[in-house]
Amino acid sequence: MKLEKLTLSVVDYAFLAATLLVSSGIGLYFQITSKKRTNEEYLLAGKNMSVTPVAFSLMATFMSSTTLMGLPVEMYLYGTNMTFMNLGFILGPIITSYVFMPIFFANDVSTAYEYLEKRFGKTTRRLISAMFAFQLLLFTSASLYAPALALSAVTNVSMWMSVIAIGIVCTFYCTLGGMKAVLWTDMFQAVLMFAALFAIIIKGCLLLGGIGKIFEIANEGGRLVLPRFTFDLEAHYSMFNVFAQGMIITMSAYGGSQIQVQRLMTLKNLNKSIQATFLSIPMLVLFQLSCCLCGLIIYAYFRSCDPLTSPDSPIQSADQLFPYFTTATLSNLPGLPGLCICGIFSATLSTVSSAINSLASVTSEDFLKPIFPNFNLTVFHNKVISLVFGAICVGVSFFVASLGHLIKMSVVIVGLVAGPNLAVFLLAACTTTTTEEGVILGILASLTLSAYLSFIPQNKTHPILPLSNECPTLETSESSFTTTFPSLPYSSVNSYSNTTVSSISRPETEDESFHLSYMWISTLGLITCLIFGYFGSMIISCVRGTSNKVPEIYLSPIRIRFSKMSKNTKEQPDKDRTSNTEINGKTNEISVINLTCKTEYESNL
Repeated sequence: MKLEKLTLSVVDYAFLAATLLVSSGIGLYFQITSKKRTNEEYLLAGKNMSVTPVAFSLMATFMSSTTLMGLPVEMYLYGTNMTFMNLGFILGPIITSYVFMPIFFANDVSTAYEYLEKRFGKTTRRLISAMFAFQLLLFTSASLYAPALALSAVTNVSMWMSVIAIGIVCTFYCTLGGMKAVLWTDMFQAVLMFAALFAIIIKGCLLLGGIGKIFEIANEGGRLVLPRFTFDLEAHYSMFNVFAQGMIITMSAYGGSQIQVQRLMTLKNLNKSIQATFLSIPMLVLFQLSCCLCGLIIYAYFRSCDPLTSPDSPIQSADQLFPYFTTATLSNLPGLPGLCICGIFSATLSTVSSAINSLASVTSEDFLKPIFPNFNLTVFHNKVISLVFGAICVGVSFFVASLGHLIKMSVVIVGLVAGPNLAVFLLAACTTTTTEEGVILGILASLTLSAYLSFIPQNKTHPILPLSNECPTLETSESSFTTTFPSLPYSSVNSYSNTTVSSISRPETEDESFHLSYMWISTLGLITCLIFGYFGSMIISCVRGTSNKVPEIYLSPIRIRFSKMSKNTKEQPDKDRTSNTEINGKTNEISVINLTCKTEYESNL
C-alpha cells in the first residue's frame, strides 16, 4: 500500500491552466471595460451588482479550502457531529440580515468598522480593524499553503509552484479588476468547487453500490452519530456547542466581517442584500453536506484498510485523505483528478482573493483616510495596496511552512476573533448604554480568556472512532500504530495532532483535570465580551455621572421596535387610568346636570 504519486495527464494540466487563465481573464476584462475610476467602483463594484454572483461569492468565501479538505477528515475520524453545524449556518445569516444590515445601509458605510467609529469612536474602529487584518492575513496564508502541501504529497504538483501560481493569479485579477472581478471569479470558482465534490460523490457511489450502501457501511462503522444533548463543557461535541459554533461564526462573518459585509454592500439596497444572504444559505448547507458525504465515502472505501495506520505510510497526514482518495480512485480517468484539484485550488483562490480585496478596503478606509484626511486616495493607490497584500500573503506562506504550528495558530486566531467581534457589533446595534471604554474592556477580557483556553491548558486527546487496519499486505501482528497528524481544521480550532489510531480500543488513563472542549471557546468569548462590555459601560457611566444618548440610526430596527413596544406597554396603564378618570368625570357631570334639571322642574311646579 505504498504511495505512488499521481502523475497528472495533459487533460489534468489543461483543467488547471484553464482555471487560472479564466480567473485572470475575468480580472483583465473588468480592467478593460471599467468606465468609472472611483474607489466605490473598485472596492464596492459601484454598488450595482446582481444578487446571484454575490450569493455565490458569500458561499465561496465562507467555505475555504480548509473546509473542503478538513471536513471529510472530521467525518472519517469523528463521525457526523459537525453536520449539525448547518442548523447554525441557517439561523445565523438570517439574524444578521435583520439586525445588522439595515444599519450598514442606513449609514452608507464603506466598511463594517466605519459603523463602529460612528457608534463608539476611532479607537474601537482601529482595534477591531487591526484584529480583523491580522487574523485574516495569517488564515489566508495558511489557506494558501496547506492545500499545496497536501497535494504535493500525493501528486506531482510542486508545493511552491502551487503557492506562487495561486498567489500571482489572485493578486493579478484582484489588482486589475477590483471587487467585480473578485465576485465573478468567486462564482466561477464556486461552480468548480461543487463539481469536484460531485465528481467524488458520483465515483464513490459507483464504487460502493450507491448512497444507501455508503450510509449502511458508515452506520456499521459508527460514523453516523448524533451529538449529545448535554451542557457538559468537556464533551468534545454536543448539540449545543456545535449549533452555537455554527451560528456564532456565521453571524460574525455576515454581520461583523469586512469580507462578507463588503460583498453585501455591493448591492443597490437592503432588500437585495437580504435576497443574496438567503440565497447563499442553501449553498452553504449543500456544500457542507457534500463535504460530509465525501468523508463518509472515503471512510467506506478505506474501511478495511486504513491508510493512516498502515506501516507502509501511504500518507503522513489526515489532511491528505481527500487528495489520496482522488489518487486511488480517479487516476485511470483522465481529467477527473485535474477537476478535483481545480476544486481545491478554487477554494483557495476564492479565499485569498476575497482576503486581498478586503484587506485593501480596510487599509484604505479604516486607516489611511482617517489618519491622512487630506490625502487624495485614488484607485491607483488601492491597486498598489492590493498588490502589496498579495505579495505579503505569498511571503507569509513561506513563513508558515518553516513554522508548521502556525497553520493551527492561524485558525485558532479566527476562532478567537469570532466571539468578541460579534459581541462588539451586538453591543453597538442592540444597546444604548454601552460606551467605547466598556467595549474595549470587553474585547480585552474576551481575548485574554479565549487565548488562555486555547493555548495554556494541556489539550485533552479525544478518542477517534475505530479504524480497521486489515490490509492484505500487512502483518497480522501489527494491529495498532501511533501516528501524528498535522492539523488542518475546519473553520475553527481543531487538532488531530498526537492522536493514537488503533483498531483495538485501549483503556484511557483517568485524568481528573478539567478540559474545556474547543467548541465552547467562541461562545465563552462572546458571552465574556457582552458581560464586560455592557456592565463595564454601566459602571463607567455611573462613575462619570453621564448618560449615553445614541441616535436611532445607529441601532438595529429590531432593537428600536422592542423599545417602542416596551414604552407603549408602560404608557398603556397611565392611559387607562386617564380614561377611567375622564369617564368618571363625565358621569359625575351628567349627574349634576340631571339634579339641576330636576330641581328647576320641581320649583316650576
